[in-house]
Formats: sequence, C-alpha cells, structure tokens
Amino acid sequence: MATLVFFKEIKDSNLLRLGISEGEETAVYTVRERVYNDVGAPTRGSTLSDGAMELLIREDEYVRCKKRALYLLSIADNNERGLEAKLRAKGFSFDIARDVCREMVSLGYVNEDSQLERIIAREANERLYGARKIAARLAGKGYAPSRIRAAMQRLTERGEVDFLLNAEELIRRKLDSGFSEDEKFALLAKYGYRK
Repeated sequence: MATLVFFKEIKDSNLLRLGISEGEETAVYTVRERVYNDVGAPTRGSTLSDGAMELLIREDEYVRCKKRALYLLSIADNNERGLEAKLRAKGFSFDIARDVCREMVSLGYVNEDSQLERIIAREANERLYGARKIAARLAGKGYAPSRIRAAMQRLTERGEVDFLLNAEELIRRKLDSGFSEDEKFALLAKYGYRK
C-alpha cells in the first residue's frame, strides 16, 4: 500500500516532488501539477491506488526523460531519431522516449531542416565534401533522404553552397597540376562528387 508522505512545489515550475512510502521504503517522484490533480490531489497521509501509482511512476519517468532530452539538446544538435536512440540508451521506455521527442519537435527544440542546412554548409564549404558523401553521412545519422535533398537544394538555390566550385577547390588543394584526369576523378569520387 502506497502512502503520500510529503509533497513540495519546485520553485519556478509546474512540478511537484512527491515522497511516497511503500512499506518501509520511501521513493521520491517528480510530477507535473496536472498529473497530481489527475490522481485526486492527495494530501499528506493519503493512500494511493495502484492506478494512481502507475500514473505517477510513468509521469516521473516522463519528467526525467524530458530533462535528459533538454540536456542533450543543450550540448549538441540532435535529430528526432538520434535523440530518441540516446534516451532509450539511458533506459527510458520506448513510449516515453518517443513522446518526449515528439514534444521537443513540436516545441521547435528539434528543427531538422535548420540542422541539416548548418551541417551541409559546413561539410560542403569547410570539408569540401560532395553531395553524395554528405547525403550518405546524414542518412547514417537518421535524417530522411528527402529532407537532405531539400536542404541541399535550398542551400544551392540561395548560393550558400556551390558544389562545382568546391570540387575545383578540392582538386586545387589536394592535387598538384601534374595529376591525370583519372586521379582527379578518383579524388572527386572519394569525396562524394559524381563524374
């Protein structure tokens, strides 16, 4: 039987910290006020049903997962699929990780189109990679091929990426003038340019 031992409001948030005793052990759960109200806004000493406990445990996992997602997004760009994989690797359930990722996308914290444009511009203009190599690398990170193509098209249309000029710069940097056309084609193919 679970009993509410204490609850505290977390300053500047809509979260509550609940201390719940089950037998001789007390566990602390962090939940949104809405969920606390959904289970009947229990007071200190109230007995909690099994259904209420399941809801509170799930909510606590959701809050912890969301906190982890925000941390991951604060240190690096993540696409939805990559973020979900990182959350699952930390032990969060599939459903919770998926729901949190969808929330991050809906809030605009995960903006794959913006991420793709930044990554493509860096890979093309600094590393001088061609479209094929960039697309393969990004697909491997979980970005949809259609989104990759669309981002490349936007960048080329705006003149932010010019693969032809980048290919010429790559040849100039990597090869002396004495190299054959076959060696130039091999270099371009290695960097993801088409013949």
